[in-house]
Amino acid sequence: MAEQALSRHTLDFPGFAQEFLRRNPRYRAEYRAVVKTGRSRDLGREEEMARRWGLSFSLSA
Repeated sequence: MAEQALSRHTLDFPGFAQEFLRRNPRYRAEYRAVVKTGRSRDLGREEEMARRWGLSFSLSA
């Protein structure tokens, strides 16, 4: 348990967001739908989904 807590403290913003969202049933359902239909290869749709779920981050500090 302590190791899991420590690893959460070392995640960057995208890693933390992904860790949080992977537990969200709606996010998981949408991700499965994108992968199932083969749309995951379509970068535009991946980016659209990432923005919708808050997984787009500026590279500047």
